Amino acid sequence: MDSFASGFARVDTTGDAHSFVQYLDLVHSLPFFQECKTLSYERLALTPGDSVLEIGCGNGVDTKNLAGIVGASGNTVGIDISATMLDAARDNAKNSVSSPEFMLCDGHHLAFPDDTFNGVRADRVIQHTRDPFAVIKEITRVTKPSGTVVIFEPDWGTFSLWPSEREVSRSILNFWCDSIPSGWVGRSVYAAYGNAGLTEICVEPKTLIITDLTIARKIFDLDTTFTHAVQEGIVSQEAVTQWEEALVQADHHMQFFSSLTFFLVTGIKS
Repeated sequence: MDSFASGFARVDTTGDAHSFVQYLDLVHSLPFFQECKTLSYERLALTPGDSVLEIGCGNGVDTKNLAGIVGASGNTVGIDISATMLDAARDNAKNSVSSPEFMLCDGHHLAFPDDTFNGVRADRVIQHTRDPFAVIKEITRVTKPSGTVVIFEPDWGTFSLWPSEREVSRSILNFWCDSIPSGWVGRSVYAAYGNAGLTEICVEPKTLIITDLTIARKIFDLDTTFTHAVQEGIVSQEAVTQWEEALVQADHHMQFFSSLTFFLVTGIKS
């Protein structure tokens, strides 16, 4: 099975596309992500009648919410490279008062004229691209002058788990980070905004903390990651087994800890 680290870049060919839809449903259920999503909507500063683009719309939850903000007089478009995700998005938006449009499209090559949207948003999507600078430059191209770009991305170099034996955890967490096309994207968005000509750049760090091992296993795809790390010869099965036992014991004693820092970045097209 593909891990969620690498699989989002090719959902339709993973052999278990529906599991990625379920994963997004889980993410959307967590208060941390709900709060960050609400804040990202606010940062877009949309008003009724505006046009807005959602990059990598996934199951369409955010696109539907954005459509509710700009209203029937506005224009909301969600794009994704996965037909499976777009089917889920259209299904979720069936009863929406302001019906968004969904398109199969790649963020590297947006099928829109220059200066089309008042706001463009991407949520944990740019990490799955090979060239974040090029994607953000393309996003800026389709944003109207004085329009707003809002991107929310993790930096997997900040991912932590406790308890951990330093060398084993370092090897596995680096393996996870390197499995993501742009695992360090969080720290690069500020520079990519500047490179694209965006101004008034604001960076807001947000740290996800999970102290429940059952939830952490799902959000961070720990079981698949451990399996792949052993298969690739990154660590031994014995080392992973010992670490898993330590994680379970820590969770039993309410001492398990995990964290990951995200960056919510806002910029204006001049």
